[in-house]
Amino acid sequence: MTTETATGTAQNTAPLVKTTRRGAVVQFRNEDEFHQCWYPVALSAEVPVGGVIGSPFLDGRVVIYRTSDGVAHVQSPYCRHLGADLSLGKVVDDRLQCPFHFWRYDATGACVEIPAGDRPPKAARLFVYPTAESLGIIWAFNGETPIHSVPHFDVDEKELEVDAFRNPRLMAIDSSLVFLNGFDVQHFKVVHGMAMDGMEESKIQERDHTLRYQVKTTTPEFGDVVQDRTMWGVNTVVSQNQSKTRKVYLMHSLCPVSQNTTQGFLIHAMLKSDVTGNAADVEKTRAASRDYSLRLVNEDGPIFDTISFRRDCLTPSDRLLGFGMQYITRYPRAHPGREMILK
Repeated sequence: MTTETATGTAQNTAPLVKTTRRGAVVQFRNEDEFHQCWYPVALSAEVPVGGVIGSPFLDGRVVIYRTSDGVAHVQSPYCRHLGADLSLGKVVDDRLQCPFHFWRYDATGACVEIPAGDRPPKAARLFVYPTAESLGIIWAFNGETPIHSVPHFDVDEKELEVDAFRNPRLMAIDSSLVFLNGFDVQHFKVVHGMAMDGMEESKIQERDHTLRYQVKTTTPEFGDVVQDRTMWGVNTVVSQNQSKTRKVYLMHSLCPVSQNTTQGFLIHAMLKSDVTGNAADVEKTRAASRDYSLRLVNEDGPIFDTISFRRDCLTPSDRLLGFGMQYITRYPRAHPGREMILK
């Protein structure tokens, strides 16, 4: 309500609503658990045959190594003898060797050899994460048995030229909140300049812990684009982008390296049949893909690093955001390797 003053200036006379409380904190999981997803833990190129690396994962660490058959393995990182970090060890005869007393563990996590001559204790076992490798990424599933397939594109990987890399900046935020951003219609429009036509709850197909839908948008990098989106678990967003010239495949996958720290992995791919065309045009598309992905994460980074997230004053434009909150809240959680990966 407004009134006219003697000088003709309009004044707002609506009663003020006083409040000293903010909205509710949204609890997507307990502190001793994480969502049951396939998480990216390393780039394939970081672990050659016979190579061993350590990596932060969930609220602890894992060791990642590759045996002579080319298979990658992700296991708990601390030797069951005295707790030495196995990422300082090496692969010997396809067994992970501890750097401290040379105890050796096989791909099942069992200690199978002690050079001192003792029989390996039955309890001397590492926790083994279900592991997969695709699109230049080594993945570990947080759980005993995967509940959905490894994130992928709707085309055989052999038909793609893939470029996989890490987000150059860590995000100081729970990975669930970064994933939730994929449902935020207001945010895409005002921050990224991308109005999303078709981004509605009624058009989302949910199956096997994945969500699928199609949107039309316009980006500075690609112009008018039709995006077929798949959201895997609560940490990976895949978009298959069809522009006027060619199809571009993009993936952003999140790995919670601690309770409130997230490492992102980015994947760009094009059909090999498209790459054989004009070299300058192909390189232009590659550059546009990187520019698009890094623009989005860099625009969001400072916001994620400082946000104090609450479910507060939502508006009708937040209907899809509310759906995303419900989806993440009811998503299965676990942390079976917790005691084995904590320092």
